[in-house]
Amino acid sequence: MEFIKISSEQKIKELFDNHFHNLVFHSVKITNDYNQSEEIVQDVFVKIWQNFEQSGHISDFKSYLYRAVHNSSLNYLRHIKIKQKYNEEITKTYNDIDNSTEETLVENENTNRIHLAINKLPDNWKEAIILSKYDKLKYHEIAIKMNISQKTVEKYISKALQFMRKELTDLFITMAIIINFIR
Repeated sequence: MEFIKISSEQKIKELFDNHFHNLVFHSVKITNDYNQSEEIVQDVFVKIWQNFEQSGHISDFKSYLYRAVHNSSLNYLRHIKIKQKYNEEITKTYNDIDNSTEETLVENENTNRIHLAINKLPDNWKEAIILSKYDKLKYHEIAIKMNISQKTVEKYISKALQFMRKELTDLFITMAIIINFIR
C-alpha cells in the first residue's frame, strides 16, 4: 500500500508539473479569471489525488485532466450566474421591502392580530378555519380530515368567523376607512 501511495504521489506530481500551466490557460479561456482558473486546476488535482486508487481505469490522464478542468470551469460559470441571479433577486426584494416598509409593518401587525384571534378560538373551530383559509381545503375535505360531518364544518367556520369579526372590529373599521380614503 505504501508503494502505491508513493507512486500515486509521484504520478500526480509529474502530471501537475507537466500540465498545470496549460490547464490553467485552458480554464482562463472559459472563465476569463486567472486566479479562479488556478484554483479550479488545483481542485482538480486534489480530487485526483484523493481518489487516485479509483483512477486505474483512466487510460489517458492528459485528456482526463483537460475534460475535468473544462467541466469544473463550466460549473464555476454556472455557479457565478446563479449567484448573480440570487444577488439580483435579493437586491430587488430589498428595494421592494424598502419601498413598502410601512405597508409591510401594518400588514404584519394586522396578520399578527388575526393570528392572535385565531389562537383564541376553540380547538375544533381553529382547526376548521385553518384548514379552510390557509390550507385552502373545501368543506367536504375538511369534514373527512376532521372526521366530522360537512354541516359541522360549516357551523365551526361560521362560529369562528363571527368570533373573529367581534375580535377584530376595530381592524375592519380601519381597513374600511383606508379603502374609502384610497377611492
